[in-house]
Amino acid sequence: MSFELLPSIHDVMPHNLDRVEAILEEFDRAGLRPVTLLVVPGLDWQARDLQRLRAMLQRGHELAGHGWHHRMAPPRSLYQRLHSALLSRGVAEHLPLDEASVVELVQRCQRWFGEHALPAPALYVPPAWALGRIAPARLDGCGFRYIETLAGIHDLHARRLYRLPLVGFEADTAVRAAFLRGFNAVNRGVASARGVLRLGVHPRDRQLRLRRDLAGWLSTPRPVTCLERLGARRAAPAPGPGSQH
Repeated sequence: MSFELLPSIHDVMPHNLDRVEAILEEFDRAGLRPVTLLVVPGLDWQARDLQRLRAMLQRGHELAGHGWHHRMAPPRSLYQRLHSALLSRGVAEHLPLDEASVVELVQRCQRWFGEHALPAPALYVPPAWALGRIAPARLDGCGFRYIETLAGIHDLHARRLYRLPLVGFEADTAVRAAFLRGFNAVNRGVASARGVLRLGVHPRDRQLRLRRDLAGWLSTPRPVTCLERLGARRAAPAPGPGSQH
């Protein structure tokens, strides 16, 4: 099956940088780069932690914004409670927020990088890919060009959605492992038609139930693409700039 990878490491936080660096070493050995590092800004980042981020950039990797605290406020609805219990495990911090609060959170995330002498990322990924009660186009002007959701990559400047399949490995129970194996198999097949597959890795995945599946991906050389090249590929257009994901 022929496709390129768009790899990312989620939940890059001060306390798990050792795990992030270990995963990056495996990516590097397979020649899989650049990797997009999804940084959670609103934590206790120290100067030594920021220097480690800069070292990753010097190795050719890229940064993205990933929420603020990576914690969800108390759910306000049955849907939010179910989402937190079954899918997002309490990290989908956008879900309880109104539109204005989501905009403020995304803007605060974007400012953090400049305030800490880091390059401004082009990509924003809401925790658990859950953007909440806001259309992606509403975030145009917040400093990010691209917004990633489960549906794919939203290019806010081009007003286009690149529908890209996704595989993940965050399986801490047998039920989640079975679901993700099926999900990944389907999306790997879709990737052959779309030409690109998003590979989303979390810092603890190498210790969880799909660790062997992940090891196979990390040890297999494959061409890697990046956001800047998406526009040159065939992808499904978005239904409209104001559409929901």
